Amino acid sequence: MSYSLGEIEAHCRKAARGAGFTWGEAEEAGHAVRRLCAAGLPGAEALLAYLTARESTYVPHTACPIKRGCTMLDSTKTPTGPCHTPLLLLPFVSSLAQERGQALALTGQGFQALAGPDGGLHLLRASETEPQITIAPATAPNAHLVWRAGCSQATYSALDRFCARLYAPETDSRRQAGAGAGDDGNA
Repeated sequence: MSYSLGEIEAHCRKAARGAGFTWGEAEEAGHAVRRLCAAGLPGAEALLAYLTARESTYVPHTACPIKRGCTMLDSTKTPTGPCHTPLLLLPFVSSLAQERGQALALTGQGFQALAGPDGGLHLLRASETEPQITIAPATAPNAHLVWRAGCSQATYSALDRFCARLYAPETDSRRQAGAGAGDDGNA
């Protein structure tokens, strides 16, 4: 399926909030997915993989790519150490690269990506978890950005289950009070 970047960002923001992130962290998660999708990378799939892993197994706070990225932007400290779904950390590294005016490499044992100062994101090798990630100066090719987000219907529906945790339950009293069409005769 093809979604606008704004649509995929909003959907992933709601999914992150439904998974228990604060609104600020959820905003950053949605923005990270948008930037990944704009670079042609599987941002929504990466978020779903992380949220699913977070619910099914214990992922330490220090290995959360969203929390680490937020901390990195707030303090400009370069994170090292374990990271689950390091692809989600790449947009935060890109912000740091733009701030410094220098390309940066995000690397681990099985993961390697580049973030250019022009906003370009380049995935060279992917892995789901990394015991140790590092950020170092690098050389990156120019950005090639797209304006639509590719995401499978299965991924979008799975993220929708996280989003649904935010919705108020439907009740008869709410419908009568004006939520939805109700019985106002416009049927």
